[in-house]
Amino acid sequence: MEYLFGFIFFLLQGMQIFLVLGTLMPLILPADNMLRIGIARIVDPVLRPFRKVIKPVAGFDFTPVVVYLLLMGVESLIRRFLLPLAIR
Repeated sequence: MEYLFGFIFFLLQGMQIFLVLGTLMPLILPADNMLRIGIARIVDPVLRPFRKVIKPVAGFDFTPVVVYLLLMGVESLIRRFLLPLAIR
């Protein structure tokens, strides 16, 4: 069971890293860069449902911040409530 939780935490933290990279890459790399396109292919399907609900404010997209905080919250809830039950 510990391996399952370890894998889930690995996926959640990996997605957090991709969200940060997906937010910063457009500032650094040109639009046709393969790394930027690859990260966008990973991040955009996760952000798309939230972008339908959260509209940009003054040209700034808050969706990655909201999803990042949501992922942190899910990880915290798992660590706080489910992980102690699995270790017993």
